[in-house]
Amino acid sequence: MEKTAERASFKEGTAAIWNQIRPFKKEVGVLVILGLISAAANGSVPYITGRFFDALIQISQGHTDGSGFPVWATLLAVWVVIQLVANNIDWIIDRMRRSIDGNLHLRIQALGFFHLLRLPLSFHKNERINEVLQQFSHASWRIAAVFRIATDFAPHFLSVVVGITLAFTIHPLLADVLLAGVVLYVLLLLFMLRPVAEKDDKVLRQWNESWGDAASAVHQVESVKQAASEDYEIKKINDTLLGRVLLDWRALQFTWSNVSFFQRILVFVTQLTVFLFSINLVSNGAITIGELIALNGYAQMFFGPFVTLGYSWEIIQNGLNSASQAHAVLSLPTEAYLPKDQAIPSEKSGSVRFDRVEFGYEVEGASVLRGISFQASPGDVIAFVGESGVGKSTTISLISGYFFPEKGAVYVNGIDTRTYNLNDLRKQIAVVPQEVALFNDSIKENIRYGSFEASDEDVARAAREAHIEEFIEELTQKYETIVGERGVKLSVGQKQRVAIARAILRNPAILILDEPTSALDSKTEQFITESLERLMKGRTTFIIAHRLSTVRKADRILVFEKGKIVEEGKHDELIKKTDGVYRRLYEYQIGLHS
Repeated sequence: MEKTAERASFKEGTAAIWNQIRPFKKEVGVLVILGLISAAANGSVPYITGRFFDALIQISQGHTDGSGFPVWATLLAVWVVIQLVANNIDWIIDRMRRSIDGNLHLRIQALGFFHLLRLPLSFHKNERINEVLQQFSHASWRIAAVFRIATDFAPHFLSVVVGITLAFTIHPLLADVLLAGVVLYVLLLLFMLRPVAEKDDKVLRQWNESWGDAASAVHQVESVKQAASEDYEIKKINDTLLGRVLLDWRALQFTWSNVSFFQRILVFVTQLTVFLFSINLVSNGAITIGELIALNGYAQMFFGPFVTLGYSWEIIQNGLNSASQAHAVLSLPTEAYLPKDQAIPSEKSGSVRFDRVEFGYEVEGASVLRGISFQASPGDVIAFVGESGVGKSTTISLISGYFFPEKGAVYVNGIDTRTYNLNDLRKQIAVVPQEVALFNDSIKENIRYGSFEASDEDVARAAREAHIEEFIEELTQKYETIVGERGVKLSVGQKQRVAIARAILRNPAILILDEPTSALDSKTEQFITESLERLMKGRTTFIIAHRLSTVRKADRILVFEKGKIVEEGKHDELIKKTDGVYRRLYEYQIGLHS
């Protein structure tokens, strides 16, 4: 993700934008053809206009060509036809551009969402996801804006090419003056935009960071309120978003204002030069008044697209940066859901085996697991015990295929998890975590999540077995009750029972219980424990526990210390080891040590 913090080069940004526009290349091709026709039409308008005025001047001076149909009428008719054709084509271009614009905007946001869901868990643990989502939100609007500017600028630029050609047929010297002015204008634009682009990128990154902080505070609003820290969070955002970011943004706008001022001065000087040269040329009859009018029209035409480009360059640079940032994320490899050497298990009984597993997180560097080996047969209840940070949760993550061993292997149903279809693997596993985060949806859909084909009757049965049906039936909306963001409307125990009902509905071969009763009162814990015991029957179950009272009935207890399994056995066996780690932990919990 470091690359996202760098300013995107023009080449990188353009390539990233084209990656998003490529699906619409047929429509873009039609726009190019229509743009060429529009450019030819619009580029000829000043020339015809000049000839029209010359024809009128000839009439005012008493000259006539002697034909039945006057020249001025012919020129006017041609002008009308060209304008009608050009306006209709421009209308078609605008409609097509707006359609592509909307599709492009929504497609980028959808692609970002799809890709984030499929990125490894390590990405979500290491990155500030709110910032990443903000990047995609910015990218969707800004890439669409760049597309609008590009498709608007291209026909006008082609009109300039047509206009330059016709201007040289009128008078080469004045055409040279106009062309020189345009070249200087472009050089000035390029010279002044580089430092502006760097400032713009700085503001963009600060904005993303500040918005990430704001979104994080809103998502954790309960923690903010519990700590009475609303004023702290408001001050933090005020100091960054309305402080540092706003000051840098104002400085950026001042710089853009300077760029715009010098651009206008250059346009003024070029037009003034043309007029000064024209005085002598018109006096000597070298050019006509109509030709002067045509050249003035071309002066407006030549600078118009580049003036617009200058005003729009801030948007373009934003788009290049945002596109590059979004592309950097979209280029990250997703999880290998379907490995090339995929193996299909002959049965899905829930057996798990660790074979000399070594593992460490890239960010932390040091090994978290060191030579872990154990086997769980179908239906076994295995408890992981140990202090915080000794590798219990990491071991569980390896079973689910969130991470893979650096050395050794993890086998589920006899298949190495590296070669397992990850969707198939995870569908065999249900997790009841300590902190249940529900979706802001109905109770019914939260229970059904992951088992989307389940009927309403299946959902009700799972709720009944999880001892939550009685509570649900007392609610006004019953199963249709919305639980709020992360399940904020439910108590901890109620959320736990929703999670248990979800696990029951999933009917997994492997069950993972991550301290599911640690935050509950005694009465609620009793209900939850009864539900869990029914759920565990016939399933391979892994229990992560700090409260050793919850692991007494385990078939086997694995005691972790410094990333290794140092003891293994049943509760009654381990408690007899005088100097054992398990016994020491147990004695601390019952208060024998202070």
